[in-house]
Amino acid sequence: MEGLAAGLAKQKFSDAIESFRKKDGRAAWDGMNDAVAGGLADAACGLMLLKTFAAKKDQYDEIVRDLDANLTRLSEMPTTLEVSEYGYYLLGRCYAFMGIKKEKFLSNRLRTALRMTFKNELMSRASTLYMQCIARDASFVDAVFELGLVHDIGLNSRAIAIEAYEIVTELNPDHALARGNLTSLYSETKQLEEAQEEAEHLVRLNPNAISYGTLSAIYARQKMTKEAWLAARAAMELPEQRGIRERFSSHTYLLSHETVAAVPESRRSQPPIQPQPASRAHFAR
Repeated sequence: MEGLAAGLAKQKFSDAIESFRKKDGRAAWDGMNDAVAGGLADAACGLMLLKTFAAKKDQYDEIVRDLDANLTRLSEMPTTLEVSEYGYYLLGRCYAFMGIKKEKFLSNRLRTALRMTFKNELMSRASTLYMQCIARDASFVDAVFELGLVHDIGLNSRAIAIEAYEIVTELNPDHALARGNLTSLYSETKQLEEAQEEAEHLVRLNPNAISYGTLSAIYARQKMTKEAWLAARAAMELPEQRGIRERFSSHTYLLSHETVAAVPESRRSQPPIQPQPASRAHFAR
């Protein structure tokens, strides 16, 4: 009977996450409450994510305190109610989301122009939780990618961000946002050959004005005049694509309901909740 109850709880949770991705908040909330009642600890993490996404500006500090308190309670749960790698991923997304919201005083344009950072405890907590997720499942692409994001746009740790994005492209060669971010980081660190390779791959994945313009700029920096001109002409000949930059924004990704990873189909039994060392040495901070 306990096996049946656990199976029903997991199904409720899977349905709730799908409702959440479709922005059906009521169905998601009800489904996660049912999964919590069925003894699924990950559902508590899902409820935290829902509450975080629903937070208003004057609730941010309250939500962070609630996250911290709930995370403490989860860590003290008996071994029958353990958080899986997916639960850690959801908690990491909570803190990453709040980290983005807390840096609202700085515009995207100013941050891009000056490479200013908003180093804060929220992004550090998000990084730790993504690491705990990856320690349990090193092939969890969304967690590895979002670990790269918090070090890229949050903690300004370029080396760790590059390593994470490189792993993402190994796991999923067609991950456009990872390749776009790698292109930018390689260009900023003057690794122009690597930047060119990523930009060319990105154009094949997403032949839009932004990707062609980026490639043209990289060609120009390498004094590849003909190639730069051809890429620029290709960008100008494409029809206008409103909002393309926003759709490929790392900030937009972390704030989006749709980009929350789906529940893995197979749910293996998990080790105890205590943090484990990451399996990739270059993730060590």
